[in-house]
Amino acid sequence: MNSKILFLVAFIAVFAGLFGIANNYLASPPTPIAMKQPDANRPAVTYTVWRAKHELDKGQSISPNDVSRELISEKKAKILGINKDITVDFTATTLLNTTINSGALVMSENQSTPNQAGYLTLITHEGMTLYPLTVNSNNLIAHYIQPGDFIDIMAISSPTTNLSNATTQISDFNKVQANLFMKHVRVLSIGNDADDQVNPEVDKTEGIQTTVVVEVTPDDLAKLSLAQRTMYLEIYRSQHYLKNPDIQINDIIRGYNGVTELRGSSSAGIM
Repeated sequence: MNSKILFLVAFIAVFAGLFGIANNYLASPPTPIAMKQPDANRPAVTYTVWRAKHELDKGQSISPNDVSRELISEKKAKILGINKDITVDFTATTLLNTTINSGALVMSENQSTPNQAGYLTLITHEGMTLYPLTVNSNNLIAHYIQPGDFIDIMAISSPTTNLSNATTQISDFNKVQANLFMKHVRVLSIGNDADDQVNPEVDKTEGIQTTVVVEVTPDDLAKLSLAQRTMYLEIYRSQHYLKNPDIQINDIIRGYNGVTELRGSSSAGIM
């Protein structure tokens, strides 16, 4: 009997102890989970972008005065789809292929270089077209005419002789004249200079001829095509003329009238 009582007392004691331990565990607050703190030593990531100070037109080059440099946070860059620094090309021959509004970002893909498709369209004014004009280079001064300059085209013509070949010798000066063929024509390329904005497909720089790519109206194409196949052409920087440069051969050779006197024999009768 005593053993049963002792067993019951021991069981109650053990149960009470376990209940106390469980009660204390449930009553104690949970241990907080340590949150990973950002590394205070990690520098903030920023990206370089460029913003237009004013509206930038399609087809123009960009100078450092046209844009302002900014640094944006990594978070803002991701929203804009930017994952690296933006580089802007300030080379004069690199042109915008779209209009940039004032305050908008200028992206690398907004610029085109001479070797990219569509570049010729950017350098050609609306309503104009390009023409590769072959001219004599005897009187050209090296580097005096550059892409972007305006030129005048001078032509020497004869009604009896094709003067398109620069080595042609004129035997009949009758009605040979020089005149200002076209004025204020914009040059896009001259010769085959690697620095030019556009190079002609066929290089004519050998000998005494060179190819000049000019911008003209479509109405001038037929006139230029005929002129370079029949006349001797030279180009000069555009000038202001006090009088129209239209010169006849008798303005140069004093007393020349182009008339050949025919003399008959002394025995010839007069009808």
